[in-house]
Amino acid sequence: MAERPDERGAGPVRGQVRSLLVLAIAFAASLLGSMSGGSASALSIPAWLAMGFPLPTAIATDKLSAAVWTLLGARNLLRQREVDWLLLAGMGGVGLLGAWLGARATLTLDPEPLKRFAGGIILALVGVLLARPRLGAAPATPRLSRGLTGACGLPLGFYEGMLGSGNSLVASLLFSAGRGYDLIRALGHYYVLAFAWCALAAATYIGHGDYDLSLMLPATLGSSAGGYLGSRIARARGTGFVRVLFAAAGIGLGLKLLLAR
Repeated sequence: MAERPDERGAGPVRGQVRSLLVLAIAFAASLLGSMSGGSASALSIPAWLAMGFPLPTAIATDKLSAAVWTLLGARNLLRQREVDWLLLAGMGGVGLLGAWLGARATLTLDPEPLKRFAGGIILALVGVLLARPRLGAAPATPRLSRGLTGACGLPLGFYEGMLGSGNSLVASLLFSAGRGYDLIRALGHYYVLAFAWCALAAATYIGHGDYDLSLMLPATLGSSAGGYLGSRIARARGTGFVRVLFAAAGIGLGLKLLLAR
């Protein structure tokens, strides 16, 4: 189990006040993330680090929280929509291997160079979205086979296990461009995958001893509430609303990762 911040001189935030702060941050991060497809971890992980928690513990908390709120989000977004379980089974399976490898890599490698690469990719994909106003706005004819789309689960799972920031943007655009999904359906399919990948990544970190219940419990509670509410709002407002938030979140996150120091 990781050292607690109060054992490391992290600052004056203690006890119940700290738990309420963690809950509020997790709620806000998942609320925005679930509505826009943006990264909740881009807000939550820096907050946990600022409170004195080690990076592996912060990531483990984010993965456990995400495993819960993405499941709730998928249920809301995919209600009364067709779900391609065959694609999800294949993509999820290879992605689990990637998620395990990514989580193991984080324990030994510096993820900073990957942040800049991911930032550039996200900005490029947002550019494609803005240049193609019909992309993700309505269902379209598939352009990629299930097999080729499913194979992308390996790098997506790896990135999910190692960092995960912006993975929802990349995967959702893959589903929209490759399989012809509208953005709400695309996000719902990604959240099913994220549930499995994040759960495995969280188990890997926790098994390594990188956890702190004083952070994980309020963070998971807050993110569950935020993810549930945000996905309900996104479904109610429709693809146009999600598309605008999607582009805004992608630009902000892409710049943040690209300019990370």
